[in-house]
Amino acid sequence: MFRLLLISCMLVSVAFAGVRPAVERIDAIVGHPLVIAVVGEDASDFRKPFETRIDDGRVLENRVYRLSPGGSINAGWIGAVPSWSALSAAEAFSRGAVPPGGWYAVIAMPVDAVGQGLWIDGVRHDVNWLPDPERAALESGGRRLWSSPVPPEARDSEELLAAQRAIVRDPFQRWRARLITDGIAPAGERERTGPEGSPLDALRAELGESDAEQFLDELARSHEARWQLILGRLALIDRETADRMRRRLGGVALIEGRWVPCWSPDSIELRRLQVDLLSPFVDDATRELRARAWLDGQERSIAWVIDDAGQGGEEGRLSPTLGVLSLPARPGDLLVEAPGPVGGPELIAAPSRSSIRLVSSVPMVERRGRSARARTNPIEVRVGRSVARVDAVAAVVGAMPPGVGIGPLLNEWSMPALLSGDPQNGSLPTLETSTAGLVRRVAPLGDLGSVSGWSVYLECSGAGIGDDSVTVWTGPFGLPRGVWRVSADGTVRTLFGPPPEAITVAATAKGWAMDLRLPASVIGADGVLRLGVEREHAGIRTSWPRRVLPWQDEPGRLPIDTRVWSGL
Repeated sequence: MFRLLLISCMLVSVAFAGVRPAVERIDAIVGHPLVIAVVGEDASDFRKPFETRIDDGRVLENRVYRLSPGGSINAGWIGAVPSWSALSAAEAFSRGAVPPGGWYAVIAMPVDAVGQGLWIDGVRHDVNWLPDPERAALESGGRRLWSSPVPPEARDSEELLAAQRAIVRDPFQRWRARLITDGIAPAGERERTGPEGSPLDALRAELGESDAEQFLDELARSHEARWQLILGRLALIDRETADRMRRRLGGVALIEGRWVPCWSPDSIELRRLQVDLLSPFVDDATRELRARAWLDGQERSIAWVIDDAGQGGEEGRLSPTLGVLSLPARPGDLLVEAPGPVGGPELIAAPSRSSIRLVSSVPMVERRGRSARARTNPIEVRVGRSVARVDAVAAVVGAMPPGVGIGPLLNEWSMPALLSGDPQNGSLPTLETSTAGLVRRVAPLGDLGSVSGWSVYLECSGAGIGDDSVTVWTGPFGLPRGVWRVSADGTVRTLFGPPPEAITVAATAKGWAMDLRLPASVIGADGVLRLGVEREHAGIRTSWPRRVLPWQDEPGRLPIDTRVWSGL
């Protein structure tokens, strides 16, 4: 028994020795080079060339590269975009320790190799042969299959252009930039390049593009060709499904009056979808069903809280301001329904792929000022047949010793976070740039009955990196009573309303701190202080009590009852 087990282990070891594909299925596109992730027993397997050939015995040239992650860049609204670097195998080994990452091979596949298997290091692997993307154009009968999902009026959007500049550097997402530009339409011979001898290779050499940069281009083009096939085939099967897919992969939305990217972020699920739609076991009917199933699983309505209580409200209720984004399956207005004042719902029409603001209504969960924390109530927002849910503050927070906590200040909304429907997704800044503090009473004991004598105290980590300032907002959302900007260097600007009663700015071991004494006039006649805070630090904006959109003018507010401090 032991001998049989030993022989079995040896056979398995032999079967998997050497270089082999790192993917379960090899997808080769006719007329295009094959770019494939490969693995070996260890890095030494790539010190010397390995053999690649097809069933008829022809040996194929291949080049091997080391693809290494380079962290990520903050691309603003679309979130973090990975950065990559590449080295040829020879360059990777010449540096001593091979950099972290994965190995890729670029293999020149003859056009007449269709139907044959691929041999890598003496082991045969089946190949899923995919047609040239231009074949769909030949089958279309003159119909235009590929077109940009971005309307002409949105093409020059600052946010869209910034997103394109970021994703064009990621070989796994560059196809999306092509989709935005020209619908990822096939470009003929310019896309049929390989490891050697193509006109584009000569042009790159003339321009000084390195061998590794050429590999990154090949990797990007391999993903572009896959999406060309998918979108072209879907357009032949069902144009509506193809249009929906294009909007989900590279579309835009009009949010708060600005055209911004609005697409399903790069993810494992999206790459699985690509693999599924190119499967040799999927016919056109199943392909359409699989695409529709994925599309139907995407969010069709997004809701978020812009402001919890800045508008005030009737007795026993608060009136939060909500943002709603409609992403229907088909273009057209949808009816948005949310709880309104007592007596009926709030109804408003939302245009397709556009956001609206609406003021809802939520009952307080307890009498004003009885809680020292922000209690919430769920709000259900119906957009057409879909439902989005948010939690809005449903209590006026009582200002009790030692004070009402401020923070942590939260990162701006990003596209991935907003589309996920999760307010916590990527919301927290790093500890080095965090901000927190208190709203506290600083009046003398004999003056506790007055609305004067309240201060906003904040501690800010990470000073000294670029501009650093805090802006304090008071009064209802949209109708501020006092706004002040305090910089780390001690500069104070009154942006609206009366000047502060006093201000102190001091350096701390981790950054800086400020204490701003509020004028009494910013507190309402009912004793409620409505407060919001922003910080801009090294080009990053954070806010409290709610996240803000990158282009939002002011933060939401938290209602604080200042009349319960002395009654504790």
